[in-house]
Amino acid sequence: MQKNTTVSNKSNVVVFDIDPQGIVTQQLTDNDAGTTLENILLESLYPGVKLAIANVPTGFLDGFEESAVANALVNIHCNNVIYRLIGASGSAKDGKFYLVDSDHAQAIAERFQHWPEAAIVYFGILVSPCQVMLDEPDLTVMVVEDHQLGTNDCRGWIRRSLFDQLQVPDRCLYQFRMAFEDMQAKGSFKVMGDDVADMVGADIILPTSSIKPELKLPKSLKSLFQKEGKRFRGRVVLGIRDVSEPRTYGSSYQLIENAPDDSIQLEVLSEAQSEVRRFADSLESGDYTQLLEILCLEDIDAIQERTETRTVEAALLADQNGAVGIARFPWINNQLNKTLARWAFRTATGGGIRLPGFALADDGYLIAGNDRYFWGSDWIPKDQAIVALDSPSGLCVRYPIRSIDDLLPLQHMGAAELFMALCQHLEQQGCGNSGAIAEQIASDQLWLEGAYVLHSATAKKNGGDFDFDGICVVEQSRFPRFVQYCASRKAQAVHEEKNKVKARTSWFNLPVVAMKARGNQIGRITDLKTSCLAAGENDLARELVPELQKALDSLKWNVQPDRERINHISKQVRHAPWLDYKWVTQLSQLPRHLPVAATDRIGTIYNNVRKDLPDITEGKAPISEFKMLVAGEEVKRTMYDECRHVNSVYAAVVGRSSERQERLSAECDRAAAELEEAKLDANRTLRNKKYAALKDAVAARRLGDERRKKEMKAINTWVRLWAAGKEDNRMGWVQAMLTVVCEGQGSGGILLHAFPQEFVDRVAEINGSKAPRVVVPELAGYASKLDPDGRAFLIEPIEGGTREIFLFRSNKNGEIFLGTMD
Repeated sequence: MQKNTTVSNKSNVVVFDIDPQGIVTQQLTDNDAGTTLENILLESLYPGVKLAIANVPTGFLDGFEESAVANALVNIHCNNVIYRLIGASGSAKDGKFYLVDSDHAQAIAERFQHWPEAAIVYFGILVSPCQVMLDEPDLTVMVVEDHQLGTNDCRGWIRRSLFDQLQVPDRCLYQFRMAFEDMQAKGSFKVMGDDVADMVGADIILPTSSIKPELKLPKSLKSLFQKEGKRFRGRVVLGIRDVSEPRTYGSSYQLIENAPDDSIQLEVLSEAQSEVRRFADSLESGDYTQLLEILCLEDIDAIQERTETRTVEAALLADQNGAVGIARFPWINNQLNKTLARWAFRTATGGGIRLPGFALADDGYLIAGNDRYFWGSDWIPKDQAIVALDSPSGLCVRYPIRSIDDLLPLQHMGAAELFMALCQHLEQQGCGNSGAIAEQIASDQLWLEGAYVLHSATAKKNGGDFDFDGICVVEQSRFPRFVQYCASRKAQAVHEEKNKVKARTSWFNLPVVAMKARGNQIGRITDLKTSCLAAGENDLARELVPELQKALDSLKWNVQPDRERINHISKQVRHAPWLDYKWVTQLSQLPRHLPVAATDRIGTIYNNVRKDLPDITEGKAPISEFKMLVAGEEVKRTMYDECRHVNSVYAAVVGRSSERQERLSAECDRAAAELEEAKLDANRTLRNKKYAALKDAVAARRLGDERRKKEMKAINTWVRLWAAGKEDNRMGWVQAMLTVVCEGQGSGGILLHAFPQEFVDRVAEINGSKAPRVVVPELAGYASKLDPDGRAFLIEPIEGGTREIFLFRSNKNGEIFLGTMD
């Protein structure tokens, strides 16, 4: 039957799950970029460091549960290694935290000044995957006050000759992560010439705002630092995380809810309905090119340029003209139903509008000329932007949108206007040949690919800085009513807490700070504000703006949203019904019509758009229709029998997981309904009992989801290992497996897990197109074995060795007895 299959291990990160009782289990991983030490600063700084990820529950926990999880986070013992909590990244809100081995924990804690809040907010600098990295033993880093030498908030300079070593595209903005001395920094770079770098005596220039946590200076040196900055010479580890390029953003209800009625009726709805027609036409005609563009928010040329493509996209790309009708293949159809769910919700609530996206950049320049150097910072008008768009004006949009005042109406500077303003600024510094220098500055440091240039005071209006913040633009040429409405109204300043103090507690409280960071109130406040707008309660929505700002600031600053005010407002406003479907997992789960208030503009869009969205499952074909997709290969009886056995195991695991999750979901729905009914009862004890029952049901469903993920990951890995062992006559094995699955009523998913590349190759061959390369999960370090008693095991790599997971046992009659992944 099955041969043992093994590939060498490349994964360096252990992943743990911690449940509400504080019980720690090691997770099966796919060795993706998020679970390796490749191209991150941490590995370069501390060779041999052992890194772990701990995932904790994000839902409500009572006092005991929160304490149990925090206690588990303190340290985790695994394979003779003690892992200690060290920090987090932006995913802390999702309950994801980092631990390192105890041998390195102290040194890394010192990098973050034993400051828990700083470690939770900024540890991500050391573990952010970078596209390229440099490790240089002798460089000079100059740290200056923001705006000195043409720097700005989190935006610095890198020497041209050093930049050339990175081999990334020129004339862009570059998001960096960096470590030097005992510090780390983040932000974005522009490129300065070697001549000006020699004049200032630095290979890299950083503003103080890039140093995280902040640069420590004695009070006696602060005045000198403000004039001359401070130089550091030594080893520098530098990574480029991202490079600016023109991008496309999909609109959302957070943006469209601020549009006036005439814009929604005449501008937004028309684009939404056009997008829906494009989607419906692509399904009906089998034009999968358009379907791919909808899925990826990219044009087909960009998709085809990828070196590797996910299975569903690869199958559609191979059959882009619809000769095979691959969207009707059951598993592909199911995946499309899931993949398109998010797009469908965004289209029905946000209009499905595609907006040009950019990296936020500043107007700083630094250049040599006439044996001296010239620099500028924050010199363009505050109501103007530099961007490569045909539209003369637009709204600069940055998420999260706190209020309509975050939609900044700006004029776009033309090339001639920019040139004249730049010449004037240079002449004020005594530049004799301002025209030639201005032309060079504009080309190399301002008209950057995929960048949107603003004055820093303007960027701050919607919470932006120059750490590669992403923004999108609502163009006046496409949405004149929307832009004019925002430009003509008087902005109301967002309330800022005065005399804010940065939160700083003792290092031993790191687990408490971590628990505070997970699942904060940003989402709840945002949804409540949206419900206020839907109900026409604009004043209540405005009251929530400062609370949202406090939630955004809560980790960095010692501020917290006013829970009483939030709860009071939530009791006054009816929940917008369409918000309940924000996280649906299938397009077909979105109701055709919702009862919405007359003031609910997003609800109106939803009802107008959703009725025209076709049900993708209506076109799903039975698996038997694809029986001859692969034919003419050499298939032996033994191959057929082996495929039948593997398929029966796969079907048993999938069936058990699905049945269990359907039961848990039904129990959760029943508990929710009983709680709603109990809310009308005066018996408080009954209400508390029903609330506790709902909490238990939700927790059981969540644990069931996690268990299902583990089971599916394990069985899919086992199937891939089995298929990897079929080195000869692989297309014959594809035909054998296809024959088996076509005898049943399944989706054919096992075929795509076992032989994705061969499946796509055959689709492309029939369609007469080029087969894209399919990206598949890494199998490094995994193995499988079958013992003499018929027991099958998956062997998983773990830190310091391997472990065996019992999957199933089969007897002489071919009966399957399942194991457990717990």
